[in-house]
Amino acid sequence: MKVSVHYFASARELVGTKEETVELGDNSTVKFLLDSLVKIHGERLRDYLYDHKTGQLRPSIQFMIGDKLVSMTGGMSTVLPDGVVFAIIPPVGGG
Repeated sequence: MKVSVHYFASARELVGTKEETVELGDNSTVKFLLDSLVKIHGERLRDYLYDHKTGQLRPSIQFMIGDKLVSMTGGMSTVLPDGVVFAIIPPVGGG
């Protein structure tokens, strides 16, 4: 199955593209996708997504499956549908 991953702001700068298509096996979860992205993009993405002290995802980064926040679905164990758009949205800053 294919998932279209969209990157915004600093996540886009980190991976060097605004979007990419990732091929995954059927019934892949959000966690599997994120692990796959870390394998593709390396330690910099891992350090960006995960707190190095706790190993947990940084709570300031939002993930969306289509138009729904991952935190409002099944979290990291949510199974991704084929052809879905998955977005990584960093915290918004400003002043």
